Amino acid sequence: MAFLTKEELKTVSDINIVNKITALDDEIVNEIIEESIAVMQSYLSRFYDANAIFSAEGAERNKHIVKKLKDIVIYEIYERHTRETNAVAERRYNIAMHWLEKINTGEQGDGTLPTKPDEPDENNNTGTTGDTRYGGGTKYGSIY
Repeated sequence: MAFLTKEELKTVSDINIVNKITALDDEIVNEIIEESIAVMQSYLSRFYDANAIFSAEGAERNKHIVKKLKDIVIYEIYERHTRETNAVAERRYNIAMHWLEKINTGEQGDGTLPTKPDEPDENNNTGTTGDTRYGGGTKYGSIY
């Protein structure tokens, strides 16, 4: 089962409009859903277990993630067809993307999402990234 289906988009848009825009081609909708999930995964994967989030099914799915995904998908569907933007779809898309950016930077967190698991270090590194500099500045002699 897919994380999100075309029929579930009825809460954010009229399915008849989606059918008209996509010419009843469910493959287009499924492709847009998959692309939108990939975008969300790229934002969420910094701090959260994106695979666990998007592998959930049915009632186990995070409702907030489903809502934001629907907003992104509907915007992408409308953008595919129209030259004029749908103001409501654009506003909801912008809110969803702004939320994803805040999640990605760590400015905002979501305690309901599974956090990224700690991966064991196979090289026995200390966890430093090599960005630490040791030593001081140039030593200057004093004439006092």
